[in-house]
Amino acid sequence: MGLLASIVVVCMFLHWHRVQTSRFDTGFRQNLAGTWSSTLDNMCLTNTVMPDGSFTIQAIFKHSARTNSYQMTGTWLVRDKRIVETVKSDTNPTARTPRTITGRIIHADGREFTVRWGISPDEWIWKKIGQSLCPGFKE
Repeated sequence: MGLLASIVVVCMFLHWHRVQTSRFDTGFRQNLAGTWSSTLDNMCLTNTVMPDGSFTIQAIFKHSARTNSYQMTGTWLVRDKRIVETVKSDTNPTARTPRTITGRIIHADGREFTVRWGISPDEWIWKKIGQSLCPGFKE
């Protein structure tokens, strides 16, 4: 009887957790369309996400002697509190396409979200903006 009760409790918890994750994914997807900006070290990204999850990213990389600018297109798929990014095209001639990376969503609300991509220790904070916003990252 005790074992049966434990199994029922575990099943209920797993179901509750799955429902919560599903609600998060749905809410996050609904807020994802728009323009987002993120900066980290010498990089600034402006990402325009469409309602279907397709995106165009403008990436600016500042180096001591030069600034490089690239454009990427692809899709963001939200699943199980993660973002699966598939880059289909990239103007960086050394970049491999297509490529896919998964990021874990650490925090999210309607105005910003934080994601940790792959095995990187860095946390990228994406802020919803009205247009490209990369101060100090002029081409």
